[in-house]
Amino acid sequence: MKNIKLSSFNIALLGVVLFLFSACEPSNETQVQISVQSSAAGPFFPGPNSLMADYEVNLAALKGLENVSPERIKEIKINSISLNLNEVDSINFDSFSSASLQIVGSNTGMQTIAIKNPISSKTRELALQVSDEVKIVDYFKSEKFSLVLDLDFIDESYDEEIGAMIVMDLTIKYN
Repeated sequence: MKNIKLSSFNIALLGVVLFLFSACEPSNETQVQISVQSSAAGPFFPGPNSLMADYEVNLAALKGLENVSPERIKEIKINSISLNLNEVDSINFDSFSSASLQIVGSNTGMQTIAIKNPISSKTRELALQVSDEVKIVDYFKSEKFSLVLDLDFIDESYDEEIGAMIVMDLTIKYN
């Protein structure tokens, strides 16, 4: 009788352990790079001027996420964000005193994800400082989101249009 109770206990314990292991799906992570072209029409006056970029979320187009559905995304870490002014534009980053990048979606509020203040670069490329507290998973679970790049012009510019490529290096964790 004692062996039967011990055997029943072992079977129950084994069942609990198997259930716990099956409930814990393995977590995977992938490094991806997203590039989005932003633009704005001039003229531009001193102070903040916004460049806009829309991004249509298509995980299947990102290497390593081809078979991952949006529901499986658990965490997205922004490793870095850089800006590259278009070659055809006649300006460098020394035309701006600061830059900030916000993200907004139709069902998610706007939040600042990166800044650079002050700007001391005289080149066409700029690395932004990414906020550690940013949570962007919900934006990638929607069909589309927008990036708003605010460049703070030092002087007026009568360029008809300016543009910048926004490059985001991300680590995406999923089950």
